[in-house]
Amino acid sequence: MKHEIEVTGIVLYVTLVGEYDKRLVILTKERGKITVFANGARKPNSAFTAASQSFVMGTFTVFPTREAYNLVKVDVKEYFHDIAYDMEKMCYAAYFSEFMSYYTREGDFCTDNLNLLYVTFKALLDGKISNELIRYIYEIRLMDIEGEGIQAFSCVKCGEKDRIKYFDAKAGGLLCDKCALSLKVTYEVSESLIYTLQYILSKPINKLYGFTLSDEVMAELRYVAERFRSEYVDKNFRSLEILSTLA
Repeated sequence: MKHEIEVTGIVLYVTLVGEYDKRLVILTKERGKITVFANGARKPNSAFTAASQSFVMGTFTVFPTREAYNLVKVDVKEYFHDIAYDMEKMCYAAYFSEFMSYYTREGDFCTDNLNLLYVTFKALLDGKISNELIRYIYEIRLMDIEGEGIQAFSCVKCGEKDRIKYFDAKAGGLLCDKCALSLKVTYEVSESLIYTLQYILSKPINKLYGFTLSDEVMAELRYVAERFRSEYVDKNFRSLEILSTLA
């Protein structure tokens, strides 16, 4: 016999179903990415109206059905409403949700994923660092959580730790001078970029967004992050296409 269950999560995105209902895709700590139907959420005075929006975080009481879940009750912790008032921030938040959706599925253990998405939305709202820097930190850390991280602490080929100063996406990260020469890799990175990568990969998730970069190091990070993602993520994201039109 099936029973109601409680899950903690963030709504990644919402689609409309029929005349009155909504379909929510929620990243949850306990059950990974799940599909939840909020029946009647578009009716006047529905208890689900405010809670069945993208980026809402809370505790969701759901009832399992054959292929998805039905929403029973929501205890909202964060609405992240202010993201919607800034078009660029909203597009970045949509991309972060889309990128998370790409990696997660039902049954996954998603505590780190959920924490990362939460602190990333908070960083967007705080506005203390640029949205672009938030994006690259998020991409690098999420890919690392999912087992596709950049090797930034030693040469990805030989394990050398002292002379790493080249980057190659196909190789999987940083290379020492000898291995770079043998592989004909020529993109040299600064010590500041190496430190930045190591910081992103090793710091506690709640301390990720506490630094800024010079224009020069930001350019390096952009190069590394974009090439690494292109090498290992086989998907075009609609939200990224929209973001490119705002540049």
